Formats: sequence, C-alpha cells, structure tokens
Amino acid sequence: MLWIARDVFCLWIATPIGSLTFALCLMFFDYFYSLPAYLANRFIHGKPKPQPEKRLPSGLVVIPSLLRSTDDLEAMKATVSNVIVNDYPGTLLVVASIDGYDDAPELFDDLRAWIGRQQSHLAADVFLDVTGTPKRRGKPLAIEHALHHVKSLVDQKIVYEFPKIYFSTDADADLAPHALEYIARRLCKPHWLTGSPGRAVAGNLYVRGNNYWQGWRKFFTVEGQLSIQVAREYLVTNIVRYNRRPFPISGTTGVLYCMWTDIFLEAPRFMGFMQSLRWRDWIRWWAGFGVLKFLMSIVVFILWLFVGDIDDTVSAFLAIIARWENGRFTLDAPKTPLHALAYAIRSFLIDRALRFEPEARVYTSSPTTLKTLWRQRVRWNTARIEVAGRFSRSYWFHWDLGVSALGLLALKLKYVFFGLFYYVILPLQLFNNNYLWGIAATFLLQITTYALWTWMALAMNSEVFKNWRLLLALPLAPLYTLVFSCWTTMFGAVHDIFLCGNITKFAPETTLIKGGSSRVALFARARRALILAVRAVVYGDVPFGAFWFGWSETPWTPSGYAGWSSGRKPSLRERLRYGSYRHTDASASRADRPSFRASTSPRRTSVSEAASEAFTGPAHGLAHGDAWATAAMLHAPSTSSATEAPNSMSSGVMLRATEARSTDAKSAAVNPAPASSRSAHQAA
Repeated sequence: MLWIARDVFCLWIATPIGSLTFALCLMFFDYFYSLPAYLANRFIHGKPKPQPEKRLPSGLVVIPSLLRSTDDLEAMKATVSNVIVNDYPGTLLVVASIDGYDDAPELFDDLRAWIGRQQSHLAADVFLDVTGTPKRRGKPLAIEHALHHVKSLVDQKIVYEFPKIYFSTDADADLAPHALEYIARRLCKPHWLTGSPGRAVAGNLYVRGNNYWQGWRKFFTVEGQLSIQVAREYLVTNIVRYNRRPFPISGTTGVLYCMWTDIFLEAPRFMGFMQSLRWRDWIRWWAGFGVLKFLMSIVVFILWLFVGDIDDTVSAFLAIIARWENGRFTLDAPKTPLHALAYAIRSFLIDRALRFEPEARVYTSSPTTLKTLWRQRVRWNTARIEVAGRFSRSYWFHWDLGVSALGLLALKLKYVFFGLFYYVILPLQLFNNNYLWGIAATFLLQITTYALWTWMALAMNSEVFKNWRLLLALPLAPLYTLVFSCWTTMFGAVHDIFLCGNITKFAPETTLIKGGSSRVALFARARRALILAVRAVVYGDVPFGAFWFGWSETPWTPSGYAGWSSGRKPSLRERLRYGSYRHTDASASRADRPSFRASTSPRRTSVSEAASEAFTGPAHGLAHGDAWATAAMLHAPSTSSATEAPNSMSSGVMLRATEARSTDAKSAAVNPAPASSRSAHQAA
C-alpha cells in the first residue's frame, strides 16, 4: 500500500491539479511543523507565568452589545464581572457600550444600576462605566462611541490618560485567569531582531466545556453535534494563529485580541486617507517624487467604512500596515518601491504583525441551530473578501498587506478547492469504476487527517485528558467541513460577486450607505442598468453615465444596500420611478458623497470644517458629538467644548470619581498600586 501511495503521489505531483494541491499544502498546512516548534519554544522559554510585580501599560476593554433580551443582559454582567477580576497588572478601564439602547431602555437602565452597584467592589486601578447610542449603528460605531466617551473622561480629568492598549472582547465571553496580562505582555514584547513590539495579538479561542458536552443524550442531537464540531474546529484553527505558515495570516479572532490604541484610533482617518489616493499618486511614487504622507494629510474621518460584516479583520489590516519607526508606529506609505519590497520581505519572513498568545484563553458559546451557524459562516468566510477590496488602494504602497490579502483570498479558494478535490477529483481519478467507493475512501482519509490535527492541537494545549471528548467529533468532521467551510464560502462568494450581495444584517444599511462601500454584485448592477435603460427610453429623464452600473444612491436609483437590514426593498415599479419628483440635472448624477481628496498642507481642519467637508446634507439624526465630531476629538487637541453626547448614559466612572471615591482613591487611580490577588476564575 505504501508503494502504491508513493506512485499515486508522484503521479499527482506531475499533474497541474497535483501541483496545485501540493502548493496549497505547503502554503496553508503548517500543522506538520507546529508541534515540534511549540515543544522547542516551550523547552527554551518555559510556560508563561503571571508577573503582577511587573506593571503593564494602561488598558481599555470595550464590550459592545445590542442588549435586546434578558439573556444579553446576563451575558454582559457575566463578562464584565469576569473582566474586572482578571488581575491585570496595570490601570484598566472597562466600558460597556450598548448599540441602540432605545430598543430596550429598561434593560439598559438595569445594566446602569448594576454597574453602579459594582463600584464599591472594584480594585483601586480598575474603572467601570457604561455608555451607548440611542439608535443602532453597528458594532464598530458602538466601540467608537465608547472611545469618545473615554476621551471625554480624560478631558474632564476623571481618567488620568487615554489607555495605551485596546482590548476587544464580546459580551458573551469568559476570560481565563490572567488572560489580559498574558496577551498584553505578548503585545509589549519586542522582536528579537527588529526591536518592534507586536501590533496585534489574538487570544486562544475555546467553546465552553459545558456548552459542547452535556452528556451522551445531548451528543446525539443536532445541537450537540454542532457544538462539539465547532469546539473541535476552534481548537484546531488556533494552531493557525501562531502565524508560522508560509503565507502570513491576515485576520484575528474578534472574541479576544488586543492592539495599541495609537493604531486603533487612526482607523477612521486612514479610511478617509485611502479614499483620497489616486493613480497619479502611485505613478509619482514610482517615479521617485514621493507620496502623500498620512500624518501630514488632511482627510475626512470616515467612521462608517470601519463598519461591515467583520470588523476584526479591519483592525488586523491596520496592524499589518503599521510600522515601528523611531520609537513609534506610523501608517505612512514606504518612501520608495524598494522600501515597500524590503518591508514586505521583513513582514513575510522575519517580523509578522499578528501574534498569538496561547495562554490568553477565552471561552465562548457556539451557534445551536443549523440556520444560525450557516449564516455566521457565510458571513465569516466571505466578508473578508469585501474587506480586502475596501483596502485595495493601500496595496499600491503597502505590499506587506497586499501579500497577506492575497493569502486571505487563496485561503478562501482553498476551502472550495479541497471540497472539490476530496469529493470530485480524487474519487473519479482513483475509483473511476465506483464513485461511491471513492467517496468512502476520501472520507476515511479526511477523518484520519483530522484525527492527527486534533491530537496535535490537544497536545499543544496540554488538554489531551481534559478535552479528549473532542475526538468524538471526528466521524462527522468531514461532512461539517464540507458544509460549513466549502459550501458556505461558495454560497457567499456567488451572492457577493455574481448576484445582489451577501446580505447578513450584521450592520444597519444606513451605516453601510454612509460608508460609501460597495459590493461587486454583477446581477444587481446589470439590473440597475437595465431599469435605467427602460426609464431612459420611456421617460427620457436619465442621462447615460457610469452610475448606470454603480452601487451608490443617485437621483434615479436607490443604494444597492437598500432593504438589507430593514427588509423594505424597492419594488420594480418603485425602481423605475425612483426620485421622479427630484431634479434631474445631469450634474447631480453623482452620489451625494464627500470629496475625499487629501491635502499635503500641515494645517488641520477644525471640527466644523471637517463636518462641512464630510457631509453636504443633514446629519441623518445622529446625536451630537458622534461620527465626524467624535473622530476629530480623538485626534485633535482637546478643547473645553468636548463633552459627552447628551443622549449617551454614564453611571460608572463619573459616579465613582465624584461620590464613591475619596481623594486618596483618586490619587491611587493616577498612580495605581499593584492589584490585589483574587481567586482564580473558574472557566467552564
């Protein structure tokens, strides 16, 4: 059998399909050498241990949530309770940010009251507060609102400084003891050769033990199988986060990661800066005339471009772009193409931006129905393609990000390729006389491979005896991978590229429209062109232009996002007569969008100037102090007019600073002492 396998392997390597298979294995299957590398690293450096005597930079934990049910409220309470006793050796500010509290005001009031009661139990260097927006605008904007709230606390001298490290976690996550410390120390650790600290670090993601295993009776249900399959998948994919594969990874887990706030706060302005880049800038760069400097540019803050179906990938892309120069991070483009090549080689071979801390463990729940899991995986497996397109102009200069984005797209193609390889190509080639025998053989091959990977992952996490039940997921693991990796990728890609876009309802359509992003959606664009052609013939009020095949709203067409979250999609009749009572001047054929062109002048615009440049119409009901004003406050020098939005709620830090704290406690917040030890969190 070994002789036959050798002959088959040699035969396949000599074919185009075999060469592609071998190349994909080399690029993505880093499981083969991950275990030896892990054991060698553990032998040299040992297992990390908490070091409470070594202080870390101040940290900010933002916990966003929709807060629509009592289950959401209890999950938020559990997460907050877990975070504030995680023994972070530094000043820690925890902010719960509710996205659209008007939908459930009584739950928001309950959360505010509960957080108020926690103030007397907090350590001297831990602060807790809650804020929120009246209307839902998406998870990233809820995080942005929390950042603005913290900035206002700094301006009022309630908080000593804006925290240095940003921690991202979900409202249904449980952190293992010292998880924040472990992940922050990995971020602060300088690279042995370049001296650069990490740019972003991912935590070790698990499904709660009592979630994936609830006895044999539960094991034989659909919910039980989904839970154990997701748990095994998380365990195995954590190996990838070590970032040892030839193609560097370009994403991080949104359940727990951290990055420097110096990078994270630049996201809205960098989104605007990317929109300002033109082909002539790239040509000038290649010709040796330099390039627009991000730090010197005056651009519009585009917070809404930060919103999409998957926000953690945007953070990861920014971390990859950031470079450590002269003791600080910069998002400026490389000086010349040679510099860009050097940075790409360094990022590719030496110092990768995204790191992984296996001891920073975080426990979460898994979807319990086929429909919920399907929608989640369609969003995960295809949204990164849209994010890669959103950053397309940055690839002109930041080749290190371009390489990572290329690997991201190749990874999605890998799902499709290996689905076809295992269940179409290999059975037909090796068992052309009996296709069913071929399917059975490849199914057993997958089970054997997955068993090896699962055992390796258990060994690397020292959990062979604790989580051995995950091996029970192996019989159905190939089917699970086929459906929720291969099929979901193909389904989402077909909808996003060839049909009307992949509708996930993860972000409100109003936010997506303001961001100015788009989808490929060839069918939707062709439908728009056909409708406008009919209207031009029948009514004669539509001039021909590129907007016929566009996506944004025009005087004659709704936005391609119309109806994505509201469900109120324009009918064919409404599309034919859309905007019929508006003016039809040809000059208005362009969508009502801001001018993104950057200036190289060192002068910065004021808040009012930024507002007038960013919007030509009304503010669409946004609360004062939000969107452009928020972003401007985060980057411009602080002023006395910087106040919290009147509709946002605050009950924690301000109450603690004014009523629950004495003067000595305030002093301790400025120069905090090491946190006292607490009992270890009992992770499920």
